[in-house]
Amino acid sequence: MTAPSFERFLLLSVDLTAFAETDLLGTGMAHKYLAKVRDACGDEVVTALLDAHRAARAEAAAEAGSHTQGPLDRDLFDRALRHRIFSDDRLGPVARNVIKLWYAGMWYALPPEWMDRYGVDTASGTSTVTAASYQEGLLWRAIAANPPGAKAPGYGSWARPPRIAQRYLKGATR
Repeated sequence: MTAPSFERFLLLSVDLTAFAETDLLGTGMAHKYLAKVRDACGDEVVTALLDAHRAARAEAAAEAGSHTQGPLDRDLFDRALRHRIFSDDRLGPVARNVIKLWYAGMWYALPPEWMDRYGVDTASGTSTVTAASYQEGLLWRAIAANPPGAKAPGYGSWARPPRIAQRYLKGATR
């Protein structure tokens, strides 16, 4: 796999997870996750997913009249992602699995219909990528918690109520 493909996978992952590139790289899992997706789906499907992602970004930029590499209009981009990726029978399940991979640290088996039509036999079942992938799942960052059984917050920390960072409360109703 060449460096541009990794960079494209990383950009796709940023857009699918809503986490910054530095957060994703900080997990130490990005290369392993790309390898897992390639093993499970094959290079052809991964390339098609990355191409569709690039096209969705270009479509959103064109609709907004923007030719810059700056931030995209989120509504236009979400619509382009739904159109080009999530509504696609081949790419949608893979993209959803990439999201689950980043958040849960697990590769979940693709639907049987997908496997019958497009499947690659290797690594197609549900599996953990590495022992660290559970601990590094974005789920724990998203809910501002430590993964149970790993990354202990310190002796006696559970005796006090959790402190939820204000950034996680933005937009929450009381």
